[in-house]
Amino acid sequence: KINMRCYGDKPASFMMLQPGGNIPVAIIDGVTYNQSNDIMYGLEENFPDHESLVPTDAQQRMKAQELLRLERQIFSAWMYWLTTGDGAGGRLQQGFVSVLNEVESELSATKGGFFLGEKVSIVDMMFAPFLERMCASMLYFKGFQIRLAPGEK
Repeated sequence: KINMRCYGDKPASFMMLQPGGNIPVAIIDGVTYNQSNDIMYGLEENFPDHESLVPTDAQQRMKAQELLRLERQIFSAWMYWLTTGDGAGGRLQQGFVSVLNEVESELSATKGGFFLGEKVSIVDMMFAPFLERMCASMLYFKGFQIRLAPGEK
């Protein structure tokens, strides 16, 4: 178990694996993966005896790549707004809300509640932790509520 940076220094043995100190890190069959997305793909590749979370259909794979670019966009918009003094109604908030609306549109366009339809995919796995963190951090640090009951503003 390795703590987040904000909870103190990491052991030297960990820093040898991940010189930047970032988490997560996984070693799978002797290969070190140091990004969560890479870890997920590494698990998919090394343990194929299950229904894959990576789409096998070419059209779905293209859609997944498009959605993963959107995941990077929302992550960037979130971090820019979160880590600046940009206040309510500012340019960075507007940018974040714009990308958040794109994410909502993509989710609303599918049948089944997941990004690619009725089954969970690697896209959902990559979005979920960041969306969860966004909800908590934006409410706490910016007073911005992402989760609202239907019909509320």
